[in-house]
Amino acid sequence: MEQIITVATFNELKPAEALKDRLDEAGFHAEVMDESGAQSLFLMNRDHRAHMRVRVRKEEYERAKGLIRDWEKEGAMAGAVRCPQCGSSRVEYPQFSRRTAGSIFFALLSAAHLIPREYYCEDCQFTWPDKVEPQVDRDALNWPRGSKVP
Repeated sequence: MEQIITVATFNELKPAEALKDRLDEAGFHAEVMDESGAQSLFLMNRDHRAHMRVRVRKEEYERAKGLIRDWEKEGAMAGAVRCPQCGSSRVEYPQFSRRTAGSIFFALLSAAHLIPREYYCEDCQFTWPDKVEPQVDRDALNWPRGSKVP
């Protein structure tokens, strides 16, 4: 069975299709996989993010990755979802594995808001929240600045 690996992840179809077309023109066997159905059905996520995945054959991955790095200077990856730690665009949302049935348990917990949905980087395994909580300015005693003690 042929293995296919994600080289870039997008929130929208248009930039994913543009990258796929460039890879096809360069001689790769590229495809765009829309994961929104799987996110809705198996991961109980209606707010689809990082669901457009541009994929190539495993044996073409390293060469495609190098070529995409060169194309980044031209803006080919402008709409890509990126890991804030390593810069990779091999990202999953939510962070649960798509390869096991056990992930449904965690998807239920996140649907009930018992655990947060986060992005997951397939390259460096870093996870980060989908929404950044506002930071409160605090003093040396960890009290919010400007608050009055009763």
